[in-house]
Amino acid sequence: MQTTFLDGLGPVAAVIRSIGVRHDGAHQLVTDGLYLDLRWALRNPADDPALRYATGLDAGVYAHVLATPGARELIVRTAVQLQALAEEVPAGRLVRLTVACQGGRHRSVAVAEAVARRLWSAWGGEYGVEVEHHHVDHPVLPAAV
Repeated sequence: MQTTFLDGLGPVAAVIRSIGVRHDGAHQLVTDGLYLDLRWALRNPADDPALRYATGLDAGVYAHVLATPGARELIVRTAVQLQALAEEVPAGRLVRLTVACQGGRHRSVAVAEAVARRLWSAWGGEYGVEVEHHHVDHPVLPAAV
């Protein structure tokens, strides 16, 4: 697992996790909060041989995912929903978002990072955001049947 921290003046207020739903135990990581499944919403960078073995943390994959029609709007809407949820939970409680795709290396990683940056920016750096990438280091999965 790899973790990204966007530090804030206050405590971490949101945890965003990326997962690959085809990995054993992935569904056990979905515990509470919002759930976003990208398998049918965004094109899969793993279908491009030049991007297959990279991850959403790499600039080329990140740009590819964000260039998918509708991706930026999806990121904005998700960040707004997460921010609204954060306003409703008691102080000191974390809001959570799980972003899923097939293998957890490309789409979910890029979108989790983009939502985290947008949320952190909307909070003006007042609160921290933690991003957990649970399957980014796992091998690329064979194509789904």
